[in-house]
Amino acid sequence: MVKRKKYTDKEKLEINNRHIEMFNKSLDGIELLLDGILNDLRFYDESFLELPKPLISALDFIISSLTKIQKSQRQALGLDDEITTQEVEPEISIIEGINLSKV
Repeated sequence: MVKRKKYTDKEKLEINNRHIEMFNKSLDGIELLLDGILNDLRFYDESFLELPKPLISALDFIISSLTKIQKSQRQALGLDDEITTQEVEPEISIIEGINLSKV
């Protein structure tokens, strides 16, 4: 059986801050890659339907990486916690004076 270390609130905050710093560095790297590809595409004179497969793969990698970084960053910042923990009651509309036999 593996024992898990219990982290103090201070340790959790430090780890979270390191994650956020790493996500920001990752975003900087992805931005450089994307800027380079977009710059190359500005001078591309053929049909975009005929883009080279390595370029399409690179774009797919960038988009996938960006999605993962954003999801992890939102989790580290606790942005999604607020949405999921809120109790949302359904809206109920009451219409008065309606004749149910005509509905």
